Amino acid sequence: MSKELHFKYVNSIFQKQTKDYIIKEYMKHYDNKLSKSRYEKLYKNMDSLINDTKNNAFFIALDTSNSIVASISISIFDNRIKPLQQKYKNRKIAEIGRCYVKKEYRRQGIASKLLNLATLFAINKEYEKMYLHTHYFLPGGFNFWKKMGFCITLDEKDSLQTVHMEKSLQNISKHNHKLAKIIL
Repeated sequence: MSKELHFKYVNSIFQKQTKDYIIKEYMKHYDNKLSKSRYEKLYKNMDSLINDTKNNAFFIALDTSNSIVASISISIFDNRIKPLQQKYKNRKIAEIGRCYVKKEYRRQGIASKLLNLATLFAINKEYEKMYLHTHYFLPGGFNFWKKMGFCITLDEKDSLQTVHMEKSLQNISKHNHKLAKIIL
C-alpha cells in the first residue's frame, strides 16, 4: 500500500517536532553509545542549525496526519573532525546529517527525495561537495549512501564503526542550479 506523504522545509512551525523526532531516532539507533549529556547537546545544537537558514536546511516527510516519518539536514561543515581538517580546510563543504526514515516507510524512495532536496539546497548555496559520516551498524545507511554516489574518504574502524563519505557537486548541471533557485 502506498502512503501519501508531503515534504517540507523545516521552519519555526515544525522546529520542535523535528528536533523531537530526530532525537528519538538518535536514541533508537545509538542507544547507550552516546551519553545523556551528548543527546542534550545534539538537541540544543539543532536550534542554531535550523535557525541559520543562510547555510543550513532541514527537510522532513510528513504523513497525512502531519506526523514526521523521515528527516534530513544539510549544514555548513564545521571542520570539527580532526582527520579531515586539512582535507576540507578553507573549502565550502556541506554536511549531510540526521537522515532517518521510520522503519515502516523505508525502501519507498523517501530518503532519496529528501537527499534530492538537500542536494538542491547545496547547489543553490554553491557548496563544492557534500560530506557525511555514517556507521555500518545503522540499518541501510552505508549502502544507501554508496548507492547515492557517495565515496568513502575515511573508514575509522572504531568502536562506532564510523565511515566518512563525500560526493562532489561539481558535475551537477546548471539546469539543476536554476531549478534549485526556483524550488528553494
